[in-house]
Amino acid sequence: MLWDLNGATLELAPSGGTPQLDSDVRRELPRLGERYAVNGILTGWAYNQVSEIGLAVPGCHVWGQLACEHWDCETQTRRELVEPSSGLSTAHEKLHEVVKDLRLDTECIYAKSHSLAFLYPGNTDQTVVERLVSELGDIAEAAGDLTLLQDRGFVKLAPASLDKKVALQRILKECVPFEPSVIMDVGDMPDRVIMEELDRTRREEGIPTLKVGVRNLQDGVDLVLPGPPRGVLPFMRALRDAPTR
Repeated sequence: MLWDLNGATLELAPSGGTPQLDSDVRRELPRLGERYAVNGILTGWAYNQVSEIGLAVPGCHVWGQLACEHWDCETQTRRELVEPSSGLSTAHEKLHEVVKDLRLDTECIYAKSHSLAFLYPGNTDQTVVERLVSELGDIAEAAGDLTLLQDRGFVKLAPASLDKKVALQRILKECVPFEPSVIMDVGDMPDRVIMEELDRTRREEGIPTLKVGVRNLQDGVDLVLPGPPRGVLPFMRALRDAPTR
C-alpha cells in the first residue's frame, strides 16, 4: 500500500512553501499499518523532511528520495538503498555558483543525501529560469550519474535513471519479502508512471493492483478521489474498516 506525499496524502504545497498536513490523515496512516502487511509513503522528499512534518509514524514506512532511502517503521531505522552520486559534492559547489551568479537566494539550496534541490520564487523572470535550467543541465551531464528534474518553483539534481517506476520495482524487490496479494498506489499526476508499471505487473505477473488517482490524475486509474483531506481521508477509513475474506 503506497501513498504519494505532496498532493495526495498532503494538501498540495504552494510554490516554495510547505504543504498542510491534516491531523486526521496522520492518525489514520498507523491504523492502516496495523491492518495491511506493508503500508508506506513513496516520495521525492527526504526522510528527514517527512519526519519534520510529522509523518514518520508507527505502521508507515517512508521511502524517501524516490526509494533511495528507506525508513523502516518496524525497526525504526533508516538505510540507503542506492549509493549517492560520486559527483554530488562537486555539483553542490557549482549549483551554489550558478544561483549566486543569477542573483537568486543561495539559502534556498537544499542538499539531501542523494540529491540537490533549489527553490525559486514563482515570480522569477522566465529568462532567469531558462538559464538556471540550462546551467543545471550542464552540471548533471558533467557529473554523469545525475539527472535534472524540474517542477513548479523548483529544480532538482537527482540520481540518473530514477523515477517512481524504478522506485516501485526497488521497493517490491528489496522491501517486500513475499508476493503481495494486491498492490495499491494512491497518487496525483506525477504517479502516472507508477500506474503504468502496475498495469505491467498485473498483466505480466498476475498480481492484482488498485490504481487510485487523486486530484489531477484521472485517466488510466481504477478510482478517482478529490484532493486531501476531503477525498483521501474517507478512503483511508474505508480501507481500515473493510471486511476481511
